[in-house]
Parts: sequence; C-alpha cells; structure tokens
Amino acid sequence: MNRIAEIEELKALILEGNKLKKLPESNNVFETSRPSGLAIPITSQMDNWTDTSIRLIYSLLPKTIINSDFAEVVNIYEEYVNKKQVITSNRKQNIDKLITTLNECLSFFGWYIVFEHEKLNVKQKAEYCFCSLEAIVQYIHRELISSLIGLEDGRTKKTVLLHLYGRIFQLVYSIVKLNDLRCSQLLGASLRSLLEFYIDMQLIRNDIVENGIEKILSFSMIYEFNSASNQIRIDKEIQKPIPASSNLIKIAQNSEQITKTALKLWNRRPKDIKHWTALHFEERCRKANELEFFRHIYYYGNMYIHSGYSRFPETEDDTHLLCAHVYSLASEIFKKSTDLLLNEIDIAQKKETIQELEKIYLTFGGFQIWKSLIAASRANAAETTPS
Repeated sequence: MNRIAEIEELKALILEGNKLKKLPESNNVFETSRPSGLAIPITSQMDNWTDTSIRLIYSLLPKTIINSDFAEVVNIYEEYVNKKQVITSNRKQNIDKLITTLNECLSFFGWYIVFEHEKLNVKQKAEYCFCSLEAIVQYIHRELISSLIGLEDGRTKKTVLLHLYGRIFQLVYSIVKLNDLRCSQLLGASLRSLLEFYIDMQLIRNDIVENGIEKILSFSMIYEFNSASNQIRIDKEIQKPIPASSNLIKIAQNSEQITKTALKLWNRRPKDIKHWTALHFEERCRKANELEFFRHIYYYGNMYIHSGYSRFPETEDDTHLLCAHVYSLASEIFKKSTDLLLNEIDIAQKKETIQELEKIYLTFGGFQIWKSLIAASRANAAETTPS
C-alpha cells in the first residue's frame, strides 16, 4: 500500500468536498468539470464525490472498523453504492459526514505512517497484538468458516488442508480467550501447537513429504495403536486389571494390519513412527522454509514450559512481553494459514476475503492504539481547560 498517495488522495477529496458543500444544491446549476471541460450539474458532482469518498474509505479501512466507528458511513454506503434508495434532499449533510470521516482517516494514516511499534510500552504492545488477533479471528469466524463446511472430498490434499486449518482456527479461537496475564504459560504452549499445524499445512500444500497425504491420513491409526499399546504396557506394570472388552485391547489386537501399513508407508515399525513425516520438528520447519518461526517459538516457549523452576517471566512487564509475543506470532501464523488455504480452494468472494484480512492485519491494532491516544489527549485537554 502506498500510504503517501492515499494521504494525498484524502486531502484532495476533503478540499473538493468543502468546495462542493458551499455550492447550491440544484440540478439546474452547472459547473465546469476538470479535466474534461464539460458542464456537469452540481448534484451529479456531489453524487460522484460521495461515491468516490465512500469507496476510498472502504478501500483504506477494514469493515470491522467502519461498522464499529463510522456507522453513518455505513448508512450512506447502503444508499449510494448499493442503490437501495435515491437520495435527493440530504446531499450536503452526507458530504459533511463524509468530510468528518475523511479527516479522521487523514489523521489516523498521518499518524500511522510514522507510527513506531517499538515505542509502545509493554502493556500497549500486548493490547495492540491482542486486538489485532481478536479482530482477525472474529472476521474469519463470521465471514469464512461457514463457507468451508462440506468442502472435503475424500482422501485428498484439499481435505487434509481443511482439517488442519480447522485445528488452527480452534486454537486461535481459544488463544483470544486467554487475555489474562495468568494465562501466559498456556499461551506459550498453544503457540507451539499452532506452529506445528501450520508447518503441516505447508508440507502438505507443497508436496514436500513423499506420499504425504496418505501418511498424514494414516498416522492417526498408527498413533492410536502406539498409544493403546503403551497404556496396556503401563497398566501391566502398575498391575491395573485390563477388561477383555477394553477398547485398548481391541486396538492393540489390530497389530498385523497396523504394522503392514507402517512398513508400506514409512518402512518402519509402528513404535518407531513419532510423527507422520518421521522428521524432527526443526527439520520439518527447515523443509517448510519456516526456521524463523521455529526460532521465535520453539526454544522461547520451551524455556518457559519445560524449564522446571524458572523465574521467567519474573515481572509483570515480562509477562506482557510474552503475551505480545504470542499474540503477534499467532496473528501472523493464522493469516498465513488462511492465505495458504484460500489459494488452494475455491469459495465465493475469495479475493474480497483476502483483501479484508490484509486490511485488518495491517491497520486494526494501530487504529485502536490511535483511538486510545486521541481519547487520552481529549481527556487531558478537558482536565486542563478552565471551568
């Protein structure tokens, strides 16, 4: 996005709008339009300006922000763009409302273009990253998830990607519920799982593992068998009675078929298969060209989760930074996962969904910070104004 060009376009529209609202609103009044040199009714120019302004606002801001913060723009959009009704009597009122919104957009993007995330305090960073992730999750939940239902088509790449994306969505949907500092340990663990599912999507999408689709679809059977066998082994060790009708016994009795599948796909016995790729996590990330994610998530998170007695995070600021780290990376992984899936399947309004997701990802958190700064500035001004 060229923010400089967008800011200049905002300025030009505000200037033109201020000029139009001073003119008489009549179909019988004409003005020469530049650069065509044609005489166009003022009312037509007003309508054209309104249409252009609305489309620019919708191209700059995600609908989530417009719906929550600019309700009057939504109403004008319904009137002018969707042509649900013909407006003849309140053109100047609409111009005034849109000029106000355009000025707010100009103020926000003028601030945002020089905005430095690093200068936020640790609590603001956590809030910034959280509200961005929450907005992405809400948008996907509202606009995309229902359209994915029923798209599976057997033992295919599309089916596998849909199932992996479903697991990713469940995780991020849970992560945005963990918005308390006391949830930081669970957040760290969730991020590791989120990365694993995303890496699986990359490996399947790019056909990096030989017979990858059959392996990932068959692995649950292998893992179930290994799990049942190990539970039976432990039950025997602790002398816990195992009923003959136990489901564990039934699963373990299928060893011949399970072993045959394991040898055919992996050339290994079931107990030696720990992951459907038969690769360590770091190697999976390397093959998916996502080592940077691995670096940011695996060791950082494991230090917190597996270190036993640990003084990390030691302070409230440490915890805010950990939360910001998780929310930020979860947003990035979720967006990349969504882009990957949408590039592999056909759904209605795919292009619009990708564009809207990009706008949320780029601007939503910044807009919330900008709003809070504006509100704080106004509050301070009100306190210092003499009564």
